[in-house]
Amino acid sequence: MHRIYSALIDIVAAAIFIVPLLALYGKISLRSLKQTLIYIVFAFYLVAVLSLVGFPSVLSLNLDFTINIIPLVDMISDFVNACLNVLLLGFLLPMLWKKYKAIKNTMLYAMCMTIAIEISQIFTFRTTDINDIITNMVGTLGGYFIAKRITKNFTQYPELNAENKDLYIICGTVMLIMFLLQPFTASLLWELIL
Repeated sequence: MHRIYSALIDIVAAAIFIVPLLALYGKISLRSLKQTLIYIVFAFYLVAVLSLVGFPSVLSLNLDFTINIIPLVDMISDFVNACLNVLLLGFLLPMLWKKYKAIKNTMLYAMCMTIAIEISQIFTFRTTDINDIITNMVGTLGGYFIAKRITKNFTQYPELNAENKDLYIICGTVMLIMFLLQPFTASLLWELIL
């Protein structure tokens, strides 16, 4: 339960920066309010994932080379959690961006994101694990097929005129905020709560 509270605090702490920045980006790039709100929700999803996987911050950089490169060791115990972490990624990407309606693009993005997260865990006290890559790919694949099934091959919901650069801007903004700014705000929020 502490993990959920911690993720909620991280989301609130990041929201202080994400909401104004993405709202400003929406105004500058002439995005609709609906599209900007969807981008903000996607950014919150990324914050929650990064919070739950232990993304490093400027306050918590520690080198720890605990790496598991043997697949399937202790994989079952964390399989459901890992799949849920990225199920929405496979679901949201094709719903928002036309490029990700192709399964290879969704899977490639998920693999790059998962590998980046696993590499970043070298700078935390979390284990970099091949099983996380495997389960995240399975979760993304599941999310992709659920989205495809629900939307009748992605034709029911248009992608809101989302540009590919928007995805990279959102991801880059969230990672920078989580690394540089969110830890300080989260610390202040924890002090207020406790």
